[in-house]
Amino acid sequence: MQSLRAFGYDISTAIADLIDNSITANAKEIDIKFEWNNDEPWIFIMDNGIGMTEEVLSKAMKPGSQNPLEIREENDLGRFGLGLKTASFSQCRRVTVITKACEHEACVRCWDLDIVNEENSWILLKDGSNTAKLLQEQYIDHMASGTIVLWEKIDRIIPGAHINDEAYQKAFLNYAKDVKQHIAVVFSTYMSGKDKIEFRLNDNPIKLWDPFMADNSFTTKMPTETLYVNGYEVKIRPFILPHQSNLTNEEFALGAGIHGWTEQQGFYIYRNNRLIVMGDWLLHGMEKKEQFRLARVRIDIGNKMDSEWGIDVRKSVAVPPISIQSEIKRIAIAVQKASSKVFGHRGKKIARSAKKEHAYMWHQIVRSGKLGYSINREHPLVKSMLNNDQTNEIAKLIDLIEETIPVPMIISDYSEKSEEMLNPFEGKGTDEFDDMIGKVYNYYLGMGCTPKEAISYVANAEPFIYSPEKVELYCEREGIKIG
Repeated sequence: MQSLRAFGYDISTAIADLIDNSITANAKEIDIKFEWNNDEPWIFIMDNGIGMTEEVLSKAMKPGSQNPLEIREENDLGRFGLGLKTASFSQCRRVTVITKACEHEACVRCWDLDIVNEENSWILLKDGSNTAKLLQEQYIDHMASGTIVLWEKIDRIIPGAHINDEAYQKAFLNYAKDVKQHIAVVFSTYMSGKDKIEFRLNDNPIKLWDPFMADNSFTTKMPTETLYVNGYEVKIRPFILPHQSNLTNEEFALGAGIHGWTEQQGFYIYRNNRLIVMGDWLLHGMEKKEQFRLARVRIDIGNKMDSEWGIDVRKSVAVPPISIQSEIKRIAIAVQKASSKVFGHRGKKIARSAKKEHAYMWHQIVRSGKLGYSINREHPLVKSMLNNDQTNEIAKLIDLIEETIPVPMIISDYSEKSEEMLNPFEGKGTDEFDDMIGKVYNYYLGMGCTPKEAISYVANAEPFIYSPEKVELYCEREGIKIG
């Protein structure tokens, strides 16, 4: 039982695994609740699906209750018969299932790891805690059918020693926000259409997040390709998302998703319309790059290809079958080129208008007949700080940085792992880049430059010379006229 706690779930993937069971049970309403409950926190997932009889419930509570090799129904999102137990135990020490099938009485089963450990016996309880009884009376007893999975003793989220800690109470509520975002992405396909499912968290509706912005008229929807693996269909449809200039600020922020525009690029693998992999180019050597950030590709597979795609217990990992990897790479390269074309037209105007001398951050120097490197004191950002350095502290810090550059380490890393070295501002958010552009821009304005002259100087200062499109986007957001 303890080993079932170590499958690597986080709280969002654990709850998603339970939602899979609700969808398989034909639920049309799924509720998640996080309740602090006066320092005895609990979480539940409730649905109005077909529920279970006592016999079915007892079987479902057994670890490995279904052979993963068995043929499953088309809408079955499970695989190993482990999800309910592994997902629950990954987060809590007591899981109670309260369920009711049509024309049957409600029934309850509970695993409490403390009791299992104390008694050293497989004791599956037929009764739950007082909280479980209250929830049954409040919900299940008034439903024609449905199921509640209740987590208590949630020690992987709130260790018992910290139960009265306000910081942990705040963290508990933040977990709820993370879960809400995860559900909006993973189950977005189920949140629309005539058979849509209503999802709620703490009684608030969860709105879908469409990674492909399919309803936007500026989105390019490329043709769907169908590949085959052992006779089963694999449908692949690429999307090129709109350039920021064709989006409102709200649309741009929404399109960034959980991880930001650059990180969200790549393939999205759906198994029975349930998202398994989000934003990954999947194949070795296929890197995420800024110019590819508008490229997102949907792959749809059924639940009969789990072994071919290496679907794991958590349903969060998938590896393309070798037989179609070359085709997937071909599609990836095509959509990357299309993204670059849309993304690349930005920045051309700023590149043409910026004719000033480049301001680099580092200079090579010779001292005592040996090579070294110094920070350019004439770089606008450095010069601005030094002009305000009344105590000479910044100048001292710059001297220290110059004298402690780890040259041997850099040389070693670059020679052995050049492809793994970061590019300027790679992985950084737009806000960080914009803030630095703004500082340099305002410096030149303070020197008496016109806005057009100031932005031209910015575009020629390192690191902005490598990303003229970001300077142009900054101009658009701030209303600065370039030409």
